[in-house]
Amino acid sequence: MSAGFGLERIGLVALRFPRTTLLLVLLITLPLAYFATKVGFSSDIREIFRSGTEDYARFQQVEEQYPDSGQDVLLLIRSDNLFTVENLERLRDLHLELSFARGVRDVVSMFSARHPPDEAGGAEPLFPPKITQQDLSAAKDAIVEHPLAAEKLLSPDGKTTLFVIAMEPYPDIDDLRVVAAELRDVTESMLKGTDMTVQYSGLSFLRLEIVSSLMSDQLTFISVGFLIVLLISWLFFHSITYVCVAALPSVVAVIWLAGITGLRGTQVDVMSGVVPALVIVLVVASSLHLLFKVRRELSTGAEVYDAVDRAVRDIGPACVLASLTTAIALFSLTLVPLKIVSGFGFTAAIGTAIAYVVTITVVPSLAFLLLSRVKRKKPEGSKINFAFGTASRCCHGVSYFTLAHPRLVLACGLMLALVAGLLYAEISPRYQYREYLPERSPAHLAMNAIDDRLAGTENVFVHIQMPPGKRIDTQASAELVKQVDAVIAELPLVRTVTSLHNLRSWAVAGEMTDDRFFSLLQEARTPLIERILSLDDNSTLVTGYFPGTDAAELLPVIQQLEGKLDTLRADYPEVTFTATSISVLSAKASYEMIAQLNKSLLLAICLNILLVGIVFRSVRAGLYCILPNLLPIVVVGGFLYLSGLGLQFTSVVAFTIGFGIAVDNTIHILNYYGLMRSLGRPVVPALDETITTIGPVLAVGTVVLISGFAATLFSQLPNLRLFGEVAMMLLATALLANLVILPATIAILEGGPLKKVVR
Repeated sequence: MSAGFGLERIGLVALRFPRTTLLLVLLITLPLAYFATKVGFSSDIREIFRSGTEDYARFQQVEEQYPDSGQDVLLLIRSDNLFTVENLERLRDLHLELSFARGVRDVVSMFSARHPPDEAGGAEPLFPPKITQQDLSAAKDAIVEHPLAAEKLLSPDGKTTLFVIAMEPYPDIDDLRVVAAELRDVTESMLKGTDMTVQYSGLSFLRLEIVSSLMSDQLTFISVGFLIVLLISWLFFHSITYVCVAALPSVVAVIWLAGITGLRGTQVDVMSGVVPALVIVLVVASSLHLLFKVRRELSTGAEVYDAVDRAVRDIGPACVLASLTTAIALFSLTLVPLKIVSGFGFTAAIGTAIAYVVTITVVPSLAFLLLSRVKRKKPEGSKINFAFGTASRCCHGVSYFTLAHPRLVLACGLMLALVAGLLYAEISPRYQYREYLPERSPAHLAMNAIDDRLAGTENVFVHIQMPPGKRIDTQASAELVKQVDAVIAELPLVRTVTSLHNLRSWAVAGEMTDDRFFSLLQEARTPLIERILSLDDNSTLVTGYFPGTDAAELLPVIQQLEGKLDTLRADYPEVTFTATSISVLSAKASYEMIAQLNKSLLLAICLNILLVGIVFRSVRAGLYCILPNLLPIVVVGGFLYLSGLGLQFTSVVAFTIGFGIAVDNTIHILNYYGLMRSLGRPVVPALDETITTIGPVLAVGTVVLISGFAATLFSQLPNLRLFGEVAMMLLATALLANLVILPATIAILEGGPLKKVVR
């Protein structure tokens, strides 16, 4: 059994029947290309935190009882002179027109605000039916001090107002585009000719921008990745034939991935959008290993068939094992109980399998058919010698220094690992769900403006569920709500609170009595009240508003809130108090998620080290993997600590993927070193030959991988850019570690040859 468990023999079959193989690949590709057109895009930011946890179940319960809170569109309207008769009349007309727009359930704005009710329950609007110049000052003062509108719907300076539009849910993104376009048309037509400007935000507009970003990113990743394949292949082979053999498999693999994704009914989300780029670089890296071997064999005078055959036999097992270690690392992510991460891990693992199958079938068959038709001239041109020769000379210099000073190199590696490991241990999780939103999008910018001028776009809910037999619309319940209101108002970050207590305080500030207030709650089911109170569910919602905040800063506030709620839970054991919201859920989930991802990373490390040891039938081979492949993780982690970026869960995902790919370098080095030792070469010459021969291929492969991940830097989503940056740093560090630390370790510890791999 070979190191590749015999799976490399698929390439030998493809080489023996090249035309049949390519025809079969074509027959598979055509229907998958059709299904690739059926792939959808997930745009709901709540999917990021979907899981089977109790916290998520409580969040869903709140959304079910208060559906308006989850489908809002936010219109932020600004003017240096908002309070003019003309502007206010236009805004009030806009409020009315929006109420009749398609998909709108209700509209809340400063025109929803009313004076405290009289004894009979009548409450006059703050703005009279006919606004005059004399009304402006009094209306402005009343709104700025109104407990339900101040800071939430109007900024303290009176220059910014917010319209909150509750929408019907639209799962179909095309329907949502139509509705959003109508909202824009209504708003812009009503504000045309004024000095007022409008910005759109909220879940509906964020969904549209997320889908737009994902579609744009997919095109960018695939286009840039494919362009890099062509450039790298041409640079090192300077041959159209080699370029075709290296590039075409990546196109086939991306089509297969998209087609299988469509068949599975899986949508592309803010994490899985990077998988096509991952597949491209994996295909190209393996293809380059095979093609460099083919070229070396041809340069010695071998026939094309024999050259491809030897490449498959010698390099194929390492490609199998490299794909397997990458797949193991990715599959370990499926153990994370968060749907978006586990789904990404499964999709990426499928992509890794596709990358191998396509590479091992298309490259041998295509290489044989195309290279056999090329007139044999010089096996290498001067440009090839320059590019590849430069890499070879650099690797030979690295090998010479490393093997001349192995103890110094290993000592420096251990010291660096120790220092970086200590920094990594001190790194704290950091996270905001906005990292999954297009950073410079209009909706995101509107959220930032709301944070600057109003109460903020983030919120924390305390859901109070009364037990059967105790009603929420009583004075005793209102006193309980008052306590919760005070708890939230005292929290750091929180700027303002909306609750039944605010509503009651506003009502009784007029002529209405408490008894009359509670009796009218059954009748007064206005949009504003329904965001606070659910009489049908016998519950109420206390909401604290604050600006966008990182999880590291928010989590202590949540813990403080939970501590105070525990006191209330002890005093009122029959009442259920639940702290939740997207912000709360994301803060809690980020820490739990990072802990789970660290566990999956540790599992991937252990499994891959064990696998390498088993395949090479050598304990030393497994041990050799540890330092060169742990070093990049702790070094990049130390950099994240020193840079203040913190540990975000996309970073840990990148660590897991990067480790799986970085182990590939170790495998190719150990595989070739094992071949040299099986031919009777001494340790140091075998290492020198390995680094000089395999090093340039690994360097080229790493350049391809880094260049492929560099496409993520063009993403509009901050989390994907961070993912790419971490992966690039990790791969570059892994290459250096494997070319320097690994040979030094082997030179010091090697006491005998690795077991010869049976073929």
